[in-house]
Amino acid sequence: MGSERQEGRRQTRQLALVLAAVRAAGTDHPTAEEVFSRARLELPQISLGTVYRNLQRLVAEGRVAALALRGVRSLRYDPTIAPHDHFVCEVCGRIDDLACGPRPAAVAVAERKGHAVTSHAVVLYGRCGACRMPA
Repeated sequence: MGSERQEGRRQTRQLALVLAAVRAAGTDHPTAEEVFSRARLELPQISLGTVYRNLQRLVAEGRVAALALRGVRSLRYDPTIAPHDHFVCEVCGRIDDLACGPRPAAVAVAERKGHAVTSHAVVLYGRCGACRMPA
């Protein structure tokens, strides 16, 4: 893997490990610290700084997405780069992927005003099913 290149940059073992850790989290949208913990299981000498640098590179290359969400302190990393929306529980912090439907009306409004929309993000906030249930 050390000899593979993407866009002229060398693929490192650490980069592959960080990407695998994000993907292994499934739809849990891990923080950098959670990725670090998972990566250390396979490569105990990896540093948190190395994980952060590799996450930034993966985001810049469009291989993972970074989510900055209201009420969620740390950036979350999403292995799903295909367009989709999110639901965030304001009680437990759970983040769920939501399949996005047709183009939102806001995109059409922005385009009518002359804007070139390159992407959109819809984040719904509320209480998940588990947090809505009485204790």
